[in-house]
Amino acid sequence: MPDNRRVSQFAGVLKKEISIIIDRKVKDPEKGFVTVNYVKVSPDLKIASIYYTVLGDEAQREKSAAALKRSAGFIRNELKPVIKSRWLPELRFFYDDTIDQAEKINRLIDKLHEDSPGNEAS
Repeated sequence: MPDNRRVSQFAGVLKKEISIIIDRKVKDPEKGFVTVNYVKVSPDLKIASIYYTVLGDEAQREKSAAALKRSAGFIRNELKPVIKSRWLPELRFFYDDTIDQAEKINRLIDKLHEDSPGNEAS
């Protein structure tokens, strides 16, 4: 079983290479502007969960998700010459809503500050 450092390094290489492939080689017009935030690899290196964000609204997110799902086999095939491993992991794409959640929390905090009794407008 690989150690955590090896899994982490493998995830870093995958993130870099998948980002390049999505940006430069995936020609699907519905892809949109996709940014790979991080990659989590299972301890046995057989499954890679790719977390990404998309510039745009909910409709664009759905189009991008469908485009990435359609392109998963192509991306995996493009990784073959680059990744020096006995097998390539199965690629699973997930939208990373961390930024959306942070913005929602910030809006709630701002609203609380606006509504607080000691914060009256002059």
